[in-house]
Amino acid sequence: MTNTKTDPETRAGYVAIIGRPNVGKSTLLNFLVGEKLAGISPKPQTTRDVIRGILTVGQGGKFGSPCRGQIVFLDTPGVHRPHDKLGEEMIRDVRQSFEDADVLYWMVYPRAIGETEERMLGWFRDLKKPVFLLVNQIDKFPKLQVLPAIDSYQKVYPFREFIPISAVTGENIDSLVCKTLECLPEGDFIYPEDQISDQNERFHVQELIREKLFHELEAELPYDAAVRIDNYKDEEKITRISATVIVNRESQKAIVIGKNGIKIKEIGRTARLEIEKLIGRKVFLELWVKALPDWKENTSFLREIRGTM
Repeated sequence: MTNTKTDPETRAGYVAIIGRPNVGKSTLLNFLVGEKLAGISPKPQTTRDVIRGILTVGQGGKFGSPCRGQIVFLDTPGVHRPHDKLGEEMIRDVRQSFEDADVLYWMVYPRAIGETEERMLGWFRDLKKPVFLLVNQIDKFPKLQVLPAIDSYQKVYPFREFIPISAVTGENIDSLVCKTLECLPEGDFIYPEDQISDQNERFHVQELIREKLFHELEAELPYDAAVRIDNYKDEEKITRISATVIVNRESQKAIVIGKNGIKIKEIGRTARLEIEKLIGRKVFLELWVKALPDWKENTSFLREIRGTM
């Protein structure tokens, strides 16, 4: 798969990004790779799968790195207490990412360690891997609030690095990338230099449509909704995509569709624009709505929608 001769100045490896919901993991991934791979919204559980993004760094270059390198980021679902089979699978993915990664980014808010963080700490306390503590949202919080947060974490774990960042503005991201490369093993690039993900377009299209559901629909409904790609066909001048929005109850279909179809049209319009930007060509997007009771407990359905990667 790779095409670069092994060089002692070339490093490559995997970095898992972990943390509670809405801490900014997907925003960080999108900033690092320079493309919108992961859907983002103010609501928890926007990310339900591990999303993989690839950053290739040239010597010197944008990040001022002393070596060449390639980092494969694993953007994981937010850590929460699962209440259904979907939630259990999401947490299982997070735990697996600990094993797959060479380095862990633990993203936290600028506040003292809490119960969720204490639980996560127990998961990786015995791992013999570098763990970076990333205190996010420093663009929103004063320095006097960030420093006590770092201090509370310093007392519970020997982190390799403590780096305050802003996943929105990119503050301290250059330092983060350079310090990460120092911790990765020497070796060939894992993927071609121009590749930003190893997941197919269908997977990212599904993520972008679901993001628009989170933005457009009422507060609770997105947690009961999923997206399934039914058809994806590249033609000469256009890509035709058919997808189904899955809800838990028949009564929820009307909420997704909206009066005179206004909601589903807006979801489709905004999703189509994002998809066209991602794949670089015109898109015809057709959306349907279907009720599938208890889909979050349906193993075969979960395998179907989480198997598009």
